Amino acid sequence: MKKMIVCMGSVNMDLCMYMQAMPAVGETVRTDNFATYPGGKAGNQAAAAGELGGHVCVLARLGDDSFSSQLTEELRKHGVEDRYLIYEKGATAGIAMIRIDAQGRNSISFTPGANAAISPADVRANADAFEEGGILLITLELPLDTVREAMKLAKERNMQVVLDPSPVPEGGLPADLCAMVDYAKPNEVEAELLSGVPVKDFESAAVACERLMNMGIAHPVISMSDKGAYTCIDGKPVQIAPVKVDAIDSTAAGDVFLGAFAVALAEGEPVERCLNYANTAAALSTTRKGAQSSIPTPQEVMAAL
Repeated sequence: MKKMIVCMGSVNMDLCMYMQAMPAVGETVRTDNFATYPGGKAGNQAAAAGELGGHVCVLARLGDDSFSSQLTEELRKHGVEDRYLIYEKGATAGIAMIRIDAQGRNSISFTPGANAAISPADVRANADAFEEGGILLITLELPLDTVREAMKLAKERNMQVVLDPSPVPEGGLPADLCAMVDYAKPNEVEAELLSGVPVKDFESAAVACERLMNMGIAHPVISMSDKGAYTCIDGKPVQIAPVKVDAIDSTAAGDVFLGAFAVALAEGEPVERCLNYANTAAALSTTRKGAQSSIPTPQEVMAAL
């Protein structure tokens, strides 16, 4: 039986506009397009894991609005179990406003809605989701007490904890949380915020990676956009080469990376193989618009590998 991947973080509806260039402060830019896509980090990561063949569920809060209903249905379509979704009466789903420019770069503003209300009590009430030997894939969009409770429960059940350290808390990540993280995937900006080391190239990534390991994170993986990714495995530096694609929208690339990584990890693949699989899936996702709509199939990822 496949190991359960438990995803925790935001489940949102993404409201997207595509434009040639981002507006400057005070500037109005006219576009001739608008689209809504299911999104949110936990939603995207779970959808990616489900689409790529993982056994996955989401533990999150939604509202009783139409967006919440749509988000639930979309997760089901990707093979995600919905029995741990909690619906809050009178609340709304999270909303993300996303602008994407002609180079595929994005700018995002976000209101959490019901996402922000998930509590340590919710974790305890749904403890059966945390199966022995499974994987917890979690973001820092949640209250830190809730993140802490989920990680503690995961460690009690011998689960591997994979952290998306976004957004980085003011003052950094508490030491007790670092000690419970098996894998963390910060991008260059997040790696600098966590470690204090500006990440510009693989040499500076190595310094940041070492500092993150000294903080207690077992395996930091620093994603570096079009440069690929950097980590350290068994004391050996590992550079994950970028995959060359014609990118049009990078909105959910990091989420696809983590969903794919969790699937490969759950299947017992070596870490470097997991990273190459995840990096390829993420690159392919940038060639399509949207978040969950951009997830490649397992066949597409294997062909690209």
